[in-house]
Amino acid sequence: MSQQKPKTKFVLAEATLDEINKQLKINTFVTIVLVLMLLLNTAQFIKGYSVLYGVLIAVMAFFLFIMVKSRTLLTMQKQRLSK
Repeated sequence: MSQQKPKTKFVLAEATLDEINKQLKINTFVTIVLVLMLLLNTAQFIKGYSVLYGVLIAVMAFFLFIMVKSRTLLTMQKQRLSK
């Protein structure tokens, strides 16, 4: 029987530079997707003034804010490791 090491979650304090770069790439992709969804929801809201699209815009804006904050933390950690 071989013991397999269970996958661990991403922990920023213990991350290597390669792991941080990987997370930054994922963060960039998710941010682009969120911006596109926000633009589409905004276009639909302007077209029909639906409450649903208004709520979706608020939710997407919140997620975008979270993604920007996480990107800031990742870049700060990357700079710290690069020194």
